[in-house]
Amino acid sequence: MDPEKVEKLVTEVVREVLSRRGNGKRIAIGSDHGGFELKERLRALLEGKGYVVLDVGCHGKEACDYPDFAKAVAQAVLRGDCAQGIMIDGAGIGSSMVCNRFPKIRAALCYDMKSILNSRQHNDANVLTLGATANPPEVVDAMVLSWLATPFEGGRHQKRVDKIERDV
Repeated sequence: MDPEKVEKLVTEVVREVLSRRGNGKRIAIGSDHGGFELKERLRALLEGKGYVVLDVGCHGKEACDYPDFAKAVAQAVLRGDCAQGIMIDGAGIGSSMVCNRFPKIRAALCYDMKSILNSRQHNDANVLTLGATANPPEVVDAMVLSWLATPFEGGRHQKRVDKIERDV
């Protein structure tokens, strides 16, 4: 059998298994109109890596309001439909503010690899917010894949995450 066909078949089987398994590799993704192109790029990248992506919108470049989509990303994570979420707007700031209004959501606005790693290792961030034009697309690809692959270290950081959850 053709190697490309085999790879495509394996990818389809993996996606089917993941969709049945639940939220282990399910990612909610959303954007406003300013982040639409980057969202589409990241959706394709993640699907190519075997993630099951729940695209909550927006679905075009027509002007829209980022709070609507940030709320949808946060709610998908809260409901357990997805393990993590990614939200993109012009600067990433507003989406971070919206997502962090929800209890149990720890949204991190990340702008470089150091903030990506810290947000996961020390803060167990479950939503990543990004500015649409803060970094070149190839850099964002690496940042997102690193964020998803980086585990929470626990240990001394766990008590701080517990305080966030308890005191909010």
